[in-house]
Amino acid sequence: MRKRLQVELKDVKNITFPKPSFAEWKEAVEVTLKGKTIDQLKTHTYEGITLDPLYTADSRAKKPELPGFFPFTRGTSPMGYHEKPWLVVQPVSGNTAEEANEKMLAAFKRGQNSVAFPARMLAEGARFVNLTKNIPLKDIPVFMDLKGGQKEFLPQFKAAAESQKAQLTGVLAEDPIGQWLIGGQMPVDTDGYFEKWLKTIEEYQKIGQDLKTVLINTALYHNGGANALQEIAYGLSAAVQYLWEGQKQGLPIASLAEKIVFSFAVDSNYFMTIAKLRAARRLWACLAEAFETAPEHFKMAIHAVTSELTETLYDEHVNILRTTNQAFAAAIGGIEYLQIHPFNHASGGTDDFSERIARNTHLILKEETNITTVVDPAGGSWYVEQLTDELAEKAWGKFLEIDEAGGILAIIKQGTLQKELTDVFQKRIQNAAYRKESMIGTNVYPNPADRIKATAHADRESYMKVGKPMDIMPITLERLSVQFERIRLSSERHKANGGASPKIGLINLKDIKSYKPRADFIKGLAAAGGIETLESEGCQTIEEAVEYVTSTNLAIYCVCASDADCSDFAASVISDIKKQFPHILIYCAGKQQKEPENALSEAGVKDFIHIKTNAITILEELLHELGVK
Repeated sequence: MRKRLQVELKDVKNITFPKPSFAEWKEAVEVTLKGKTIDQLKTHTYEGITLDPLYTADSRAKKPELPGFFPFTRGTSPMGYHEKPWLVVQPVSGNTAEEANEKMLAAFKRGQNSVAFPARMLAEGARFVNLTKNIPLKDIPVFMDLKGGQKEFLPQFKAAAESQKAQLTGVLAEDPIGQWLIGGQMPVDTDGYFEKWLKTIEEYQKIGQDLKTVLINTALYHNGGANALQEIAYGLSAAVQYLWEGQKQGLPIASLAEKIVFSFAVDSNYFMTIAKLRAARRLWACLAEAFETAPEHFKMAIHAVTSELTETLYDEHVNILRTTNQAFAAAIGGIEYLQIHPFNHASGGTDDFSERIARNTHLILKEETNITTVVDPAGGSWYVEQLTDELAEKAWGKFLEIDEAGGILAIIKQGTLQKELTDVFQKRIQNAAYRKESMIGTNVYPNPADRIKATAHADRESYMKVGKPMDIMPITLERLSVQFERIRLSSERHKANGGASPKIGLINLKDIKSYKPRADFIKGLAAAGGIETLESEGCQTIEEAVEYVTSTNLAIYCVCASDADCSDFAASVISDIKKQFPHILIYCAGKQQKEPENALSEAGVKDFIHIKTNAITILEELLHELGVK
């Protein structure tokens, strides 16, 4: 028996299966789709890219590239993270410089490998010398977005460097264009501003020849709603603007390009995020030719930061899952610096625990996933390679469009950039409202018992002094979940101020199999607005439904039933209830055909709630009817 089994296993190893063609696969799939075409499996993105349901070897890059070689799509180093692991740049703050210093020293023992403080601490009077006490700056790089305070803070960095007789390394940078968009003002004399700013940049080289001092904050555009191609195109345009300004001052393009660091937001669109980082590296390297400079000077340094756009206040621990996914995508896409927001970042209530979880996420990715043992982990994925190519092509087209319009400053003054961001943001908001874009714990699967401890506005921190200003349209910074959170908060405040808890009743008809899917849908939707639901057992008769309404005495009810029951029984139930309780409002769950919809409306249904209903609109309507302001 054993011998025969061994022979059979040996034979199995030699068995081969026929390799189906794409046409054969497509034919087999369309059989399972029962009359639909394979095109209906395609997905359309905010970038205008159509994602196919299957990618094959024909999708792979036409010109194979190697890590560490032009155009650096697969990374700027031949050895990837083997040679240079990403820096953990988790900002540490405290009520005093001494407290922040102690926290930073403790963070070094727990995985932090860079000095990172918010610029706010310097602006509020903390001395950098005190912040970095007992920290060897010659060995540990610094990472700070100076948010417009670059000139003001320079003496502090000089003092720290001199006290330790050290050359600073890392990033001490700012993005003037980004700060102007945050503040809604830019200098009338931009030439004069850039002339002074670039002199400050040169001063920084005296305290650190390898310091990166020019920040391209594309995360700002993302948090304003930008899609991936816009984020790349705006970022490249801002970088080119700074290079042009440097040329005017006679600065070498090669050395200025090496001082630039790009800060990209990484969101929950996993594969698009990976492709974005790869495409951005490629396009930046290609710009070297336009400036008649060797590509080696255009190796993109990338700082990745988890998305603020996708953070939520409710069910805040879900943010851990979001940021882990986002950080994982960043690591696969290839980065030099990584910042992971704590799970309670949106509320402004970060603490030791949430900061530790964020920092430990770096360690798990580095030590437990084997990402760092593979150079360009995404390389060879037909899907990622094709997506990278398509995104790079579209982003390059957008970059050229901006260039033809006069550059990034021109489209900012015209308000074109801001309008483009608003347009995409509104599409995202619409998709969230119709729940095409899910936010777990907010617009789907909300936890009714969850409460918000604190709220905070988007970070508009800026220490920029623009001299004589001109007004521009600022970028709107708002998380996708904000509208749902405002609605739910209004419910909670209404109750806290002595009002009745917002409630609606569910009139469930017939057996549980018939009404449960729609009842669950309505309960989830109502909970997203802080509205409680009281549901009946399955009402088998009109009398049972009337008795339920009598006993609960609510202002609003929703009928939940199958299509078959809605077309006949439900109309009779609603008609009788409205005769006895004309003041109550009755909604019906589910999209109906025209004839039963008309019958239900005539019986007294105010409106129908279904998957194509705008959740924001219906929740606001329900709360208004319940007297919640």
